Amino acid sequence: MNDRHRHFAFARLLSSAVISQTLLSAASFGIGLILIRHTSDHQYGYFILASSAIILLVSLQNAFFNPALVTRMTRLERPERGDLVGGLYREQRRILNALGGIAATIAAVLWYTGVLDMQTGPLVVATIITALAILHREYFRMVLLAHRRPLDVLRTDTIYVVLMVTGVFLATETSAPAVAAVFVLGLAAIASGILLSKSLHNHEPWNYQGSPDILREIAPLAAWSTAGAAIHWSFSQGYTYLVAGTLDVTAVAAIAATRLLVMPINLLSSGIGTLMLPLSSGWLHRHGASLLWRRLMWFGFALAGIAICYFVTLWLLRDWIFDMVLKKQFAQRDQLLILWSLAFLVMVVRDQLIYLLVVRGRFHFLTSLAFVTAVLSLTISYWGMTHFGTAGALLGVLVGEIINLAGVAWLSLREAERAEPAVA
Repeated sequence: MNDRHRHFAFARLLSSAVISQTLLSAASFGIGLILIRHTSDHQYGYFILASSAIILLVSLQNAFFNPALVTRMTRLERPERGDLVGGLYREQRRILNALGGIAATIAAVLWYTGVLDMQTGPLVVATIITALAILHREYFRMVLLAHRRPLDVLRTDTIYVVLMVTGVFLATETSAPAVAAVFVLGLAAIASGILLSKSLHNHEPWNYQGSPDILREIAPLAAWSTAGAAIHWSFSQGYTYLVAGTLDVTAVAAIAATRLLVMPINLLSSGIGTLMLPLSSGWLHRHGASLLWRRLMWFGFALAGIAICYFVTLWLLRDWIFDMVLKKQFAQRDQLLILWSLAFLVMVVRDQLIYLLVVRGRFHFLTSLAFVTAVLSLTISYWGMTHFGTAGALLGVLVGEIINLAGVAWLSLREAERAEPAVA
């Protein structure tokens, strides 16, 4: 394949991934907007707490399976890939069945003993069921992206988005919109997961009995990457539970609503990110760590430039957006908007630079960095809330992202400098 065809193929893959992520980001924005406009702050806050827990589980699954899946698939032939995908799927089902049963038992005990009430009990049950459905969908989505088939993913994501947005709108007419909305996400995930599995099976069937020792083989690195993902979630998403415990659920709603406004800039980073791991793995193998480091830096700087333009526009239009779009006002809204914009600016750069360390398997470094970052971030968030109220929670988020970016950049630069010369 000549350079022109290679560049065209790359652009097509990238554009499909970005469009798919745009749909998901638009759906997330639409769902948030519907709930903000048509439900109480308490109901929206409950939905955010449930969705944050689901995001954690998706992050853990991706961190556990995705690196091993991508790095091995680039070296395997078709039958071996089928064994790998089927073996990982088998282990995923076993793990989720066990964890789902444990979570359901704990929820039943807490509800029976009165720890959960008639609002939080159904919410926890809905979250467990929906999480299992979404994790099933995300596995097949992850495999299709590893196969570099974003068009298949795009088709199913379109159906997923339509079902979610329509269902959440209907959920606002119920007496418990947060619970109903979470259930809707689960139903949409079931339908989308079935379509994704059929697309993968038509492209390349998997062998459910394949790779019997795969879990033992990937566990050493997967444990590090999963721990790192869990720790990173603790300061990037887990602050919502700290806010709910320190302040109240309405404060969670205020933070989530202002975060919603800066989320569109995440679509480019997330869209590119769905393909960056397999692309980075290929670039490392063909060209070496130094060239990969330079490409990741350029990606990060380009996204930062786009983010700055978006945030400036958002700031200039903020009064109209809160009055006409959200139809709600929140205390400290401008401070929250500024802090979120700065945090996301750092985040989009970090999200690109991290792939050098991921494809080199440096998960123990990333986990240690994430642990230090999480401790400092949550400590500052708690201190900030006690001194500055709701906006103080985001001080810890911003400081955590800055520390994390600095650590990732330094570790990646060292990795590139001591790497062997590029493969010819």
